[in-house]
Amino acid sequence: MDDQTTGPADRPDDARDPRDAPDPRDTTADPRRPGSRRSRRHAGPADSGSMPRRRVVVICATSLSVLAIAGAAGLWSVYNRLNDNIRTVDIHADDAPGLPDALKPKPGSPSPGAGSAMNVLLIGSDDRDGANAQYGDANSGARSDTTMLLHVAADRKSATVASIPRDSMVQTPACTQPNGTQSQPQFGMFNAAFSIGGAACTVKTVETFSGLTVDHVLVVDFTGFKNLVNAIGGIPVHLDQAVNDPDSHLNLPAGTTVVNGDQALAFVRARHNLGDGSDIGRMSRQQQFLNSALDTLADNGTLDDPAKLYKVLDAATKALTTDPALGSLPALADFASDLKQVPRQQITYLTVPWQWYQPDPNRVELAPMAQDLFTAMRQDTPVPADVLALSAKQGEQTTP
Repeated sequence: MDDQTTGPADRPDDARDPRDAPDPRDTTADPRRPGSRRSRRHAGPADSGSMPRRRVVVICATSLSVLAIAGAAGLWSVYNRLNDNIRTVDIHADDAPGLPDALKPKPGSPSPGAGSAMNVLLIGSDDRDGANAQYGDANSGARSDTTMLLHVAADRKSATVASIPRDSMVQTPACTQPNGTQSQPQFGMFNAAFSIGGAACTVKTVETFSGLTVDHVLVVDFTGFKNLVNAIGGIPVHLDQAVNDPDSHLNLPAGTTVVNGDQALAFVRARHNLGDGSDIGRMSRQQQFLNSALDTLADNGTLDDPAKLYKVLDAATKALTTDPALGSLPALADFASDLKQVPRQQITYLTVPWQWYQPDPNRVELAPMAQDLFTAMRQDTPVPADVLALSAKQGEQTTP
């Protein structure tokens, strides 16, 4: 007998009736017997057949489970890292006098979602502290260097981006200052609201002169802007003629150039030696840059490449300060999904109608027609044709 196939039933002391023994010629008999075709295939633990394969399967399954858990842990770590990058500011915590009760949000009211129009304030801060100290005037506070009011239609089929001149003379309501005290209502330049009470005061000022409710805010500073542009891989800009501006350090040839973060910041901030030198003139350049950035993100494969997407998300979440309702990755993803629904050709760019401020020719004020724009936004209707015509005309001639 082959000792490799001996099993418990084959021990010599087993008492068996010889008549019950299997016919040795029957090769389909007891698989533990040496004459069986299956004796080695199913013999027992010492066999080199099926059991090792089962072990391989178990080992593979266990390994895949470990990898899956590690992958999930890795994704969770990435999620937490990106989520923790986001800073928030409560734009509706200030109930100081100056904001009509009708415009104050109801406690616990949900953020606008599908089926609701949405107003978002996009603010570019000129903060010179921390990483922004390289731009001079450290510890000088911050103003809103750029402010755009984005209105997204309830059906998500159109959107309007309206730039608000930073030099506009407006009434700023009382706001909570960084030290916790209340400022006094004052009449002055629009961009001063940010230095008085940050994004919350800027939002409150916009709501006061427009009659709109601002649902969300996105704030980015100089360094955040540069890092985001670099993460995207650069943005193409077009100039009709070459420019060499020593003030902004912008040095670009005529034609189309893909600019990096430093060049992009100079491009959107330059006033002297580019255009007519006015703040009004550069606003249309900022809108063109925003449009080009959206096109680049849609066309350069970033959204389909996990590595590129993570790089952009990391830069974006580090660059942005949002209201609490947008202060998480899921909320930002929903917001991005809303914007993605809007056809690119259905985004209207314009400047809020303005007129020269007579006491000071270096300042402007909002024109009466600005209220027509704000009314259209409140009613979620298209921008009136005469508002568009005035905005186009003012963009062509921006000196008094």
